[in-house]
Amino acid sequence: MNKILCPVDFSSASLNAIEYALEIAKKFNSRLSFLHVFTEKDFNKALGQEAKGKTFKELLALANSKLKLLVNSIVEETEGQIKCDFHIEMGDLIDKIKEVAYDENYDLVVMGTTGVSRVQGIFFGSNTEDTIDEVRKPILCVPNSANFKHFKKIVYASDFLEEDKMAIQEVISFATMFDARIYVLHINLSDSEKAYDKFVEELKSFIQYNKITFVNKSYKDDVGSGINEYMQQENADLLVAFKRKRNIVESMFSKSITEVLSYSTDKPLLVLKL
Repeated sequence: MNKILCPVDFSSASLNAIEYALEIAKKFNSRLSFLHVFTEKDFNKALGQEAKGKTFKELLALANSKLKLLVNSIVEETEGQIKCDFHIEMGDLIDKIKEVAYDENYDLVVMGTTGVSRVQGIFFGSNTEDTIDEVRKPILCVPNSANFKHFKKIVYASDFLEEDKMAIQEVISFATMFDARIYVLHINLSDSEKAYDKFVEELKSFIQYNKITFVNKSYKDDVGSGINEYMQQENADLLVAFKRKRNIVESMFSKSITEVLSYSTDKPLLVLKL
């Protein structure tokens, strides 16, 4: 994981995500880049009184100054060990994230989100959902209420997909850097034990990681609440899911990411794209 892109709009959610991006960058010795897609309206909203009465040119200069301060603080905090830079772009947020992520070959996008509405089943900040759907890069979604401690316990939501075998290898690569335990979780609503046992044996045959636990959890209600219950039970630090191309999320038991996230607004979600 050589390069990490972290979109920043100066909201508390995006600033909170920076802490996660930085901790990952430290472990992987990655270059960390901030991306600010400037619009006068959003910048005024984020900064409030600080931006009041300024011209467009002055606001753009202020955004540039704030990003320089962020970069300098990272360089100072890490004593120059983490290379850090920033981009300012104008245009559509999702298009610019996609453009920068692809053109400069970033390995991970780290985004802050304000959470998910249980009633509507959508992100309050729909930019995160759109980014998950449009950008073919792994995306770490960090809720505003999440507090970084450490990635000691990682839950991977599995649905007996062939792609799970590749995705779990990615999870292992990530977990190794944090010496984390992985829980491969399947929420069993009606599946046979025989099918589950066969899948687990296939996975075990090529996995070379000792700190991994397979969990087949029976649950009567919907999958999202089952995953959340298990996350809380284990006090897990990170949920990982796999997103198949051109689908909302056919893994994670044919439930959408937003349905699952609607039950847990204080744990980050890593969405893998293979």
